[in-house]
Amino acid sequence: MIDREKLRLLEDHHLQMIHETSCRLLEECGIYFEVDEAFDIADQAKLPFDRDSRIIYFPRRVIEDAIHSTPDHFKRKGSSPRYDLNIGGGQLYLGAGSLPIYVLDPNSGSRRKALYRDMLCFLRLVNECDNLSIGNAVIKPSDVPDPVVHAVFNQVTVKYTEKPACCWYADRYQTARDTLRILEAAAGGREALKEAKTWALTSCPDACLKWGYSMIGLIEMARAGVPVEIMDTPFPGSLSPVTIAGTVALSNANVLAGVALAQIINPGTPLVYCFYGGTMDMKVAGHAFGTPENALYTAAASQLCNMYHIPCNMTTPAVSAKCPDAQYACEKMMTAILPALSGVDCLSLFGGILDFGLTASYEQMLIDNEMAGQILHIRKGFEVTPETLAYDVIKSAGHGGHFLETDHTLKHYKNELYIPQLADRYGYEIWKKQGSKNILKNAKDKVEEILIDSEPECFLSVERCFEVDRAVNEILQRENVEPAWLED
Repeated sequence: MIDREKLRLLEDHHLQMIHETSCRLLEECGIYFEVDEAFDIADQAKLPFDRDSRIIYFPRRVIEDAIHSTPDHFKRKGSSPRYDLNIGGGQLYLGAGSLPIYVLDPNSGSRRKALYRDMLCFLRLVNECDNLSIGNAVIKPSDVPDPVVHAVFNQVTVKYTEKPACCWYADRYQTARDTLRILEAAAGGREALKEAKTWALTSCPDACLKWGYSMIGLIEMARAGVPVEIMDTPFPGSLSPVTIAGTVALSNANVLAGVALAQIINPGTPLVYCFYGGTMDMKVAGHAFGTPENALYTAAASQLCNMYHIPCNMTTPAVSAKCPDAQYACEKMMTAILPALSGVDCLSLFGGILDFGLTASYEQMLIDNEMAGQILHIRKGFEVTPETLAYDVIKSAGHGGHFLETDHTLKHYKNELYIPQLADRYGYEIWKKQGSKNILKNAKDKVEEILIDSEPECFLSVERCFEVDRAVNEILQRENVEPAWLED
């Protein structure tokens, strides 16, 4: 097991106090479950529960057995080994954001409803973002009817990105079955899907000590051996205690309840522990994203996951900013860097989302790719060896010497120095001569270059692509929906 822990925000006894509080909540207060099947699972495992009050109680031994049963790492395969991800293996992976309902139009700059064609465009951008390892179709298209949007989202995701990706959530049994049908078609069967672990489904508790219908997705994917990201949504001051310690203890209890049920259903189910939240802003009487508190509780949760040896994904870098600006950059980097340095495995909803997660931006996706590169460079750290200490090089340069032309610089600069693609580092006169472009304009030019060819490339074999399309067409026919979005 690679030691993933870097920054220590909390001492070991603090982590143990949080764990003890979470266990007390699970054992003494229990968790409310909306889905009836949760009680059948509890009954089979001989967990104490009360169907009338809809509460399941989790003894400490059950929680700790589930933690030990959860794999500490697993591989998510891409279309080729270069895109494989070793989740929990000590590396940090970042990805594109998910499910905004609006897009900042790259031509007008104004906000509009997200469309089917935006999914295709965003997938192509994500494919070009070498620092974003986790794919996503990003938006919820307004021109695809709700009864089939899960199928269409999954269809374009499995066809048009080479990277491991997020699939649509499932809060209905039919949605879960449809999702498995499409994923199996893309993977080449149920066993191939289980072995590849390419796609993961997110399942979320509803509120304080409560799981709603998102439990359906967890149950069905655990049975199939598909990775599940168990994502709580803490908001100190509203959905969780205003104290950071209380927020972490409650969210930890919510997540561990899901961990326990998943491991009861199918011991060894690959899981990822997630937080995705913000803060209750008492000044504006609303929820805010991109806050210092957000950075703190996700860093703390990352340490908890290190202690549990459960892979973690702190999907923190949503922001309150409405456009790509200085506020956006401040909020994004602040909420990403602290968990990144605390040993988090993934920041999967990192790229391209602003406006409380409601809006996606093409240009921001590319800017975030560059920011991701900076975070990965910082997380990598640096080596201290006789070679990197460069004593002989310094001695040879002598008093007042320089190092630009040395063999040592030529040998090491590509690994030691991060070189941006969009940010401008030229002097003022050169910058002015080149058009006085800011990073947003550079990103806009790059977006136009990538999207000049309107046809996306399918990365599945012809046979599997046909099977995916057939599965989706069957769903459209069942729901009596015509694919009008394909006519645009």
